[in-house]
Amino acid sequence: MLLSHFLSRQSDLRQHRKPEFQHVLGGSVFRLFRLSCLFLAMLHTALAAPPSAYGKTSLTGLKKYGVAVQVACNGTLEQHRETLKTHIEDRLRARKVPVVPLGSATLKLLVTSIASEEGFLVVHMTLELDQSAWLPSSGKMVDAPTWDAWKMAESREENLLEEVDDLVGLFLNDYLAVN
Repeated sequence: MLLSHFLSRQSDLRQHRKPEFQHVLGGSVFRLFRLSCLFLAMLHTALAAPPSAYGKTSLTGLKKYGVAVQVACNGTLEQHRETLKTHIEDRLRARKVPVVPLGSATLKLLVTSIASEEGFLVVHMTLELDQSAWLPSSGKMVDAPTWDAWKMAESREENLLEEVDDLVGLFLNDYLAVN
């Protein structure tokens, strides 16, 4: 009984919605056409656009120019600036990344810290690769960031190199993937 009531109800609904169904179908075809056009336009834009000038792809071909390293620290960590710079350069050289004293590509580490409890430091680190870029609008060369990573941690001063290693590892993974 329940099944026959359900089937008759479905039949009533189908008869009632026939004109609406045809209208929706016509609308659906039009919507599908519009979505197809939009998809094709997006695909064309993606294929026609030049590769991104930021992130991993910006590291492509960098090997022939080499990478310079700069480090800036605040407060009590300023005394570790040269140690951090040497450590980063050694890590780069160990993975066959050419290190140069000055260049058009500079890997910059910025370390800021605040003293915390019991000898800990709250540390914010940013590792950024700046490359020389030509600005046609002004006719000038500028340094522009093309790759970056950052990290916040609570660490002891003597464990600072481990925190830096995490960021340098991210850079090396991207660099080696495209060079």
